[in-house]
Amino acid sequence: MFFANVAWTRRLAGVSVGKRLVGNLSLLTITAVALAIPYFLGALVYLLAPSWMVPLLIPLPDWFRAVMACVAFFGVAFAAWGLRAIGKNWAPSMTGVRNDTKLVTTGPYAIVRNPIYLGALIFLPSLALVAAYWLMLLPAIVLCIILYAQLDEEEVTVLDRFGDAYREYMKRTPRLIPKLRRFGHAHQDSDED
Repeated sequence: MFFANVAWTRRLAGVSVGKRLVGNLSLLTITAVALAIPYFLGALVYLLAPSWMVPLLIPLPDWFRAVMACVAFFGVAFAAWGLRAIGKNWAPSMTGVRNDTKLVTTGPYAIVRNPIYLGALIFLPSLALVAAYWLMLLPAIVLCIILYAQLDEEEVTVLDRFGDAYREYMKRTPRLIPKLRRFGHAHQDSDED
């Protein structure tokens, strides 16, 4: 589901080299891609030959793994919503921000500034806990740390592109953790209208 959304969004965005503002293939990005390989390889081995993974098993109860499956689905769905909302304005981190990009602040971007990252930070460890194998969990933890570290770099790039508009957006919208009070105020405001 997630990769289908990435492919659709990439096609819609029509990312081209001529439209880049900044190109930034960072060490963090390279490391994240390198760690994603054992993570997804572990998932593939888990699906095709689960007996090979027995020595790497983490003993977790089935109910916990079922809860993590629901959490993983939520993470994928939230990231997919973020991809759909950003649509043609999306560009992968390694390509930088395009000159024709518009700042998106609606949908999941009204809840957090980085919904695709939040979805990935939820999805990666949750899926690893569903599988309950160290080969997936350890890379997932490191990938989450790298993704979180990459947020600073990406936000600097976006801030360079959008300036004061992004600064204002940063003041009213949290980076990753939604503010529950905010939803209560939004509901009260709508009741007064």
